[in-house]
Amino acid sequence: MNVLTKKHLLAVIKKSGIGILILDESLNIILTNQWILKHSNLRESDLQNKHISDVFTDLVGTRTLKSIQQCLEFSQYSILTHTLNPFPFPLFENEQKKLKNERIYQYLHVIPISIDDEPNRFCMIQISDVSQQVIREKLLREQMIIAKERETEAKKASQAKTDFLASMSHEIRTPLNAILGMADTLNETDLSEEQTEYLTVLRNSGRALYNIINDILDFSRIESGKLEIEFVDFSIHELIQETISLFLIKAKTKGIHISYSISEEISPMIKGDSTRIQQILINLIGNAMKFTEKGSIFIKLMLSEKKEHLVFEVKDTGIGIPNDKLQSIFESFTQVDSSTTRKYGGTGLGLSITKKLILMMNGTISVQSELGKGSTFQIEIPYEGLLPSESNQKQHWLDLELPNPENFPPCKILLAEDSDENVFIIKTFLRKYPIQLDIAQNGKEAFEKFKCGDYDLVLMDMQMPEMDGMEATKQIRIFEQRNIKNQSGETPIIAISANVQKEEIKKSFLAGITSYLAKPVRKIEILKLIYYYIAH
Repeated sequence: MNVLTKKHLLAVIKKSGIGILILDESLNIILTNQWILKHSNLRESDLQNKHISDVFTDLVGTRTLKSIQQCLEFSQYSILTHTLNPFPFPLFENEQKKLKNERIYQYLHVIPISIDDEPNRFCMIQISDVSQQVIREKLLREQMIIAKERETEAKKASQAKTDFLASMSHEIRTPLNAILGMADTLNETDLSEEQTEYLTVLRNSGRALYNIINDILDFSRIESGKLEIEFVDFSIHELIQETISLFLIKAKTKGIHISYSISEEISPMIKGDSTRIQQILINLIGNAMKFTEKGSIFIKLMLSEKKEHLVFEVKDTGIGIPNDKLQSIFESFTQVDSSTTRKYGGTGLGLSITKKLILMMNGTISVQSELGKGSTFQIEIPYEGLLPSESNQKQHWLDLELPNPENFPPCKILLAEDSDENVFIIKTFLRKYPIQLDIAQNGKEAFEKFKCGDYDLVLMDMQMPEMDGMEATKQIRIFEQRNIKNQSGETPIIAISANVQKEEIKKSFLAGITSYLAKPVRKIEILKLIYYYIAH
């Protein structure tokens, strides 16, 4: 076995990568190493058996010298970092750095050395230059601060974007509510063939604007990670029938045959996000309808080979897509070429949103197309079929059969709405029904009227001056709890809002609303929802 000799140990000290000085009880230097010689610009003869304060005069009166004295007197071990001891051990290199206005950072270890059965004490000073480490740590902290500031700014920018979109949604949807509401009301009157044609253009344009707004808001929510996927029980057969019915009139007008098939293997009730699945199908069928001038559109539903995925196919006989454009069509604000945009319109967001929604469902989308002959889009999403006994689906209020005005239950309703146009629209919607309608111009007035009136239902706009709909709803619920105003339970409060962001809808429900309608509202929707709460 190899044994380290005194010569070996001295070589280890001499060639160590840190500075080493060993002092005796009189503070005389009895051993040093090459690191010290290099950084002090001294010779060994300048140090050997010299008092440390004579060699390093700047140590007199410093924390370092006091630590050395305590080490020899009391065997005290000390660590002096650059924070506890901001003045480094006064070596020649340090002085040169000072002249350049640069700083050296050191760790000093002052270590007592005593040997058993020997009365002599020694002190070993270890000097480590940690300047690079300190600089790296400083840079890292600065980078972390910058990153945190950027993250804060990004959050502020994201919130500003969210607030802007919410504001724009409200500002656009509010007049759009009046436009589409009046169009529906006009459609119930006696119109000439020419007037009906004009009204059709008006309604289609309004709906197109509504779809564009929804696309932009959905895209923004997906990009910011604020759109969530839900899992509810729903009838896939009803969803397909309802979705296709939206295109039947347009298909008939263009002379396009639209049809579908659903595999018998698919359960009548499945679990998933019915709203987003329908949105995906509307985007794909809408695209097929837009780019097909003649022929057919066929929608096919089946299960994958292992029965783990639900497969949708939307096949058309439209203009087709060039091979080199098949992937780019899923990018944001992209269409095949500028002439397509001019001829067919659209934001170029539909397929991008569709792909993002499918990815959020852990699904896939692919396309096959031949220029001039048509395209086939195929979607696969995870499949979870339900047996009839497993389904918890209840009758939806939209499935109710609305009675004629003479058979509608009489009721008294409070409408809180600051827009005169929207007040007029609601009045027009309800004019044939036995409904007494009181109007409040803001949330504060709505709350005061509620306290004095006996209302069967409240229609609450969520964005109003003085007091918004959310705060008014909270005050109404507190008042009801304190006064037991409604013995049969809380008064139904239906929010009618242009803000369709999920976070705001959640806040509204937490505030105490009973149901939520997004502007623009349709006459049939508001009447069925009122009937749902009044009759049930």
